[in-house]
Amino acid sequence: MNGVPAWVGPTMAISLVVIATSFLVMGAVVLALGVGIRNKVKAVRAQLATYNSELKTLTGRLRTEIDGYASLSAEARGKLRGAIDTVDSRLKDLDALVEVLQVEAEETALDAAAFLRTVRRSGRILSAARGLARRRRG
Repeated sequence: MNGVPAWVGPTMAISLVVIATSFLVMGAVVLALGVGIRNKVKAVRAQLATYNSELKTLTGRLRTEIDGYASLSAEARGKLRGAIDTVDSRLKDLDALVEVLQVEAEETALDAAAFLRTVRRSGRILSAARGLARRRRG
């Protein structure tokens, strides 16, 4: 033989079998881990799909509520604008009425003053006429 002891060949063969078995065990472990991870990923995907569906439903409801509040707000703004316009119109009418009443009150006061002046003058004229009539009689 060539100087290699006889035990080296079988020892190398046993070592190769141990190494190959180790690689097979590692492959089986990796495969088992991969299958387990894949199953967990499937479960997580299913759960996420459920959450996604629930979130879509919730988002739809929320959108409907927000649209309802937006339309309610727009309606309230419209009514408020109408009420403000009505109040503004009525205040303008009231202002015009106050102006007319003020003019009428001023005219009435002037007419009353003129009437009193006329009554006083008439009273003076009548007093003067009585005084003249008494002098002539007496």
